[in-house]
Amino acid sequence: MAPRTLDNRQLNRALLARQQLLKRKRLPVAKTLHNVGGLQTQEPRDAFIALWSRIDGFDPAKLRAAAGSGKIVRGSYLRCTVHTVTADDFAGFRLPLAEVIARDTSNWRHVYEHIDIAVVAKAVRKLLSDDEPRSAREIAAALQPQFPKAPPEGLAHCARIHVPLVMAPTGDRWGYSRPPRYLLAERWLGRKLLSTTSKGELLLRGIAATGPCSTADLRTWSGLTGVKETLIAIAPELMVFRDERGRELYDLPEAPRPRADTPAPVRFLGEFDNAVLSHDDRARIVDPDRAKRFNVSKNGRRLYTFLVDGFVAGAWKVDRKSKRAPATLEMTPFDRFSRSTEADLQTEAQKLIQMLEPDATEYRIVIEPPVS
Repeated sequence: MAPRTLDNRQLNRALLARQQLLKRKRLPVAKTLHNVGGLQTQEPRDAFIALWSRIDGFDPAKLRAAAGSGKIVRGSYLRCTVHTVTADDFAGFRLPLAEVIARDTSNWRHVYEHIDIAVVAKAVRKLLSDDEPRSAREIAAALQPQFPKAPPEGLAHCARIHVPLVMAPTGDRWGYSRPPRYLLAERWLGRKLLSTTSKGELLLRGIAATGPCSTADLRTWSGLTGVKETLIAIAPELMVFRDERGRELYDLPEAPRPRADTPAPVRFLGEFDNAVLSHDDRARIVDPDRAKRFNVSKNGRRLYTFLVDGFVAGAWKVDRKSKRAPATLEMTPFDRFSRSTEADLQTEAQKLIQMLEPDATEYRIVIEPPVS
């Protein structure tokens, strides 16, 4: 029997269901992070935005508490990008992802000429064994006398990429200092990182969080190579579908796949939200003709986006000139909305800005004219 075809709206609703964007759930922070496969958080504030959009009754203090207690951690993870994930997932998958994270070294060849990675990594572990958090610059400065020919930026990069580190939580507004300070992951977690977790187990987590997925989607989500071969090994556990272009999609038998006409409420996402970035083919959540608008600078920064009917419908930002100034959330839509949709956006935006700027005395919500 030929695999059943899932149309784009069915794939959209499946993704939203897995990402807790169809309906907020009253779940702990760590449980939500596990369900959605972790959250890419170059900026620590983005974790607050992402979880506010996913958790019913989200309390920012609980996110900071979860970080402070070690239930969740922030560090290099999927795609060699900074993620906020559960401590269990980090311990289970950080070593299988080491090949992905180490691949970033190829972009820094110019600073590795005088660096023996193994020797520097050993020195980093010894340095951080005192459990004193240090910034990348402080790590490099402390190592410089041992490696006088190595450039400081190379030593800092080697530490962050080739030694499993986590960012030390602090009492700062978003839970981490700027710049971040690092700790040895195993010492902070109080346990060994697992070296026995298979690539197949990692891909099953990706399918559960973002499926149904093609081989290319899983490669994009994880950054791993050899995805096709790994999928063949775990194929007996999976169902196979096709998308409208005929590509094979893999999924867990019991995973949610809601109807295409399932209502999807408006939602606000962070800069690098996994719901938007996890697939090679992102048409299930963003119109391909509009995807190019998300890169807004040469360093790959992206727009903060919002969803209408489950799809990216525009960008948003918060502006506040000073502590005494009003806090303004400004939306730039791609199209005009109905009055009811505008009302929903206004309501959601008002709640979001109050969470992000709790000490403001005045709030403004602005919907700009559509950008064609």
